[in-house]
Amino acid sequence: MSYRLDLTVINQTDTESRFALTLHNLGDQALEAWSLAFILSRWIEPASVSHGVLTQTGSYCTLSASDAAALAPNSHFYTEFSIKTPPLSLHGDGVIDACLYANQQGEALPVTVTPVNLKNPVQDRLTLELPAPKTINLIPAPASLKTLAGEFRFTRHTALAEFPEAAQGSVNWLQQELAHWLDSPLAIAPSGNIHYQTRADLADGAYHMLVEHDHIWLEASSGAGFSHATASLLQLLPAQPTHQIEHALCVPMVEINDEPQYGHRGMMLDCARHFHSVTRIKKLLDQLARYKFNTFHWHLTDDEGWRIEIDAYPALTEIGAWRGPQEPLLPQFSTVDRRYGGFYTKQQIRDIVAYAADRGIQVIPEIDIPGHCRAAIKSLPELLVDEADRSQYRSIQNYSDNILSPALPGTYTFLTTVLDEVCELFPAPFLHVGADEVPNGVWTDSPACRELMAQEGYEDPFELQGHILRFVENYLAGKGKRMLGWQEVVKGDKVSQNTIVMPWMNEQAGLDCADKGYQVIMQPAQYTYLDLAQGHAAEEAGANWAGFLPLETVYSYRPLAELEPSDPKLKQIMGIQCALWCEHVYSQARFEYLLYPRLLAVSEVCWCPPEQRDWDDFKARLHGQLSYLDRVGLNYRQG
Repeated sequence: MSYRLDLTVINQTDTESRFALTLHNLGDQALEAWSLAFILSRWIEPASVSHGVLTQTGSYCTLSASDAAALAPNSHFYTEFSIKTPPLSLHGDGVIDACLYANQQGEALPVTVTPVNLKNPVQDRLTLELPAPKTINLIPAPASLKTLAGEFRFTRHTALAEFPEAAQGSVNWLQQELAHWLDSPLAIAPSGNIHYQTRADLADGAYHMLVEHDHIWLEASSGAGFSHATASLLQLLPAQPTHQIEHALCVPMVEINDEPQYGHRGMMLDCARHFHSVTRIKKLLDQLARYKFNTFHWHLTDDEGWRIEIDAYPALTEIGAWRGPQEPLLPQFSTVDRRYGGFYTKQQIRDIVAYAADRGIQVIPEIDIPGHCRAAIKSLPELLVDEADRSQYRSIQNYSDNILSPALPGTYTFLTTVLDEVCELFPAPFLHVGADEVPNGVWTDSPACRELMAQEGYEDPFELQGHILRFVENYLAGKGKRMLGWQEVVKGDKVSQNTIVMPWMNEQAGLDCADKGYQVIMQPAQYTYLDLAQGHAAEEAGANWAGFLPLETVYSYRPLAELEPSDPKLKQIMGIQCALWCEHVYSQARFEYLLYPRLLAVSEVCWCPPEQRDWDDFKARLHGQLSYLDRVGLNYRQG
């Protein structure tokens, strides 16, 4: 048996496209009582389907013949439908995966999916020529780099001198990394010639490094500074390790004075849409530390998956961590024909937090509320479902049942219980609560919500979002945590200026939040969303809802550039963060292709003031980093 699915754009306007979907039976047997399951992230207008019966939950679609007719051998089933979005331009916008069910049997039959037949697809791939590498290729560029004549040579007698407690994590990290090069562990001895020393006059995060012929000096006032100094030292090492004594390990003699532009330099990884292993996360943390990021924002919950073990509610991971044709959560984004998922145990989380801490990285968890909660609601319906709510809505990801009710006592029991366990796992003084993409129409036809609004004197249903977020903000404050949220966290006008806002839609959102007195961490999609495709070619991996994001555009980012340098609102920018949303990141190769080398550009944007950046100089230093990326086996975008 052999089946093929084709999707073709028939016609399109700026706001709507018409498609032809054709299922081919290429075999010699009829397909009786068939049902096609396929993944398409765009919402199909139900009334636009010309033939067959179609249902859609999120990106999971099912289609069957309306008359239950068999699909004869060497024949096809044809239907048309419309979606109301801008024109598709990437192959990844089409059907991602498909399978067939027949004769009411549970076994999924494989279907070959061809790339969507686009109107006027772009063929030319965006390329970038890199100049010759520099002698020293540090990324991000240090504020001051002085090259000296000579080199420091590691020998069997090289050792670490006694070091301050604040440098312990950096020492652990350096020892682990040097194990790839040296044939014996780097010892600690009073006569050691690698020196971590405290210098109280340096700002937090700043460092001074001096590599001499016989000594290496790493000076800082804090653990953050020692971590940054260690990252620079590791980048001075040759790209290829060797354990052969005749090939001595050397680093050039330099003197560096350096400090970051921003205190928050982060990356968010979405582990809810697709699950990423502990090994993959640790490999990412290695690169974040090397390029002087100091924050790993861990997106652990969403509509499509709950990834964190909660002792009080085992159903969250027994049910909410898994998707599949027979699961309460249907397949989404990929793996249409089988069970898929995973979660992190508390011990795995503690391990990752400690691993990150050794590398100078804080881990901020995200528990996304009150929207993006479908996995939690499906896991705990007895606690989280308002049976009397008849509100009609559809979220941006095509769900009608993914919003917590601010009027249910169970919502607050759930939140406090989960937050208690999450706060115990993560020592960072921050917790992110999402707060994004609550759709219009929620809570409007719930008697309990209407009663709560009357009781509190609320006039707009979105004040209920502020109601629940204010509760969480106060609860977290009692635990010594500050609440972070996406730009919608201020919607409903209930949270205080103690909440930190992450504007993501555009720069104006950041300016609006700063105008209201909030501290902001800038994360505009047009410059920092690394799941966006890197060029216009149809073959490019990634999304394009916020445009395309080539390396040069990433590097060009300057937060709130329209403000005068003296504008006090610039002081409200705590930092910059990038994100990898993972709706369409279903392989290690794609994960790395989207991240690298753009992650290196983000690191320099976070670290260096705009006047210190130079695009041509960065390209040369990037060229010098590629041999390292090759050595560690990263599938970065080439050309």
